[in-house]
Amino acid sequence: MLLWVLPQAWGSSDVLRRSVLFRCLQISSLANSSWMRTDALILLGELQTHSWSNASDTISFVKPWAQVKPEAWLSSGPSPGPGHLLLVCHVSGFYPKPVWVMQMRGEQEQQGTQRGDFLPNGDETWYLRATLDVAAGEAAGLACRVKHSSLGGQDLVLYWDGTHTSVGLVLLVVTCLVFLFMLILGLTFWIRKRSSYEDFL
Repeated sequence: MLLWVLPQAWGSSDVLRRSVLFRCLQISSLANSSWMRTDALILLGELQTHSWSNASDTISFVKPWAQVKPEAWLSSGPSPGPGHLLLVCHVSGFYPKPVWVMQMRGEQEQQGTQRGDFLPNGDETWYLRATLDVAAGEAAGLACRVKHSSLGGQDLVLYWDGTHTSVGLVLLVVTCLVFLFMLILGLTFWIRKRSSYEDFL
């Protein structure tokens, strides 16, 4: 592997300008004089690429070499106050972990952007959200920009156009409609039953 990586790095000034930490970690366990176990991990930056154990005497490729691209979408969260919107930018399914997410107006970063914690997905990729509290009339022209190593310098940019509705609002509307439907259905059933009972008398 190094025979391939070194000529690639040596021939590219762009690669030489970036420093990537290459680490080999060895863990040895000694239970007694006749039993010993050794495990090793190889990491390139934060990417764990290989593992080895003398118990199996095999080298395993722990992570794929290809980077996993993020998916992003916009929504609005619960209103932080009268006349305000909470803009939410969701970024999910990316690996490795380092990612840059910012609410923008043109090329201007919005300093009020709040980043949440990194949350793991079931497939060992990551999820992150960035929120911004804005006055209702200032949402137009805002965008969420995502930078990640897997995107090859082509940032993801999602524009806030005001059509994204809060999931909570949608659930409230659906709940009200279902309740109204059940109420009408119950009243209809009750009226029919009562009228048929009166006809019987």
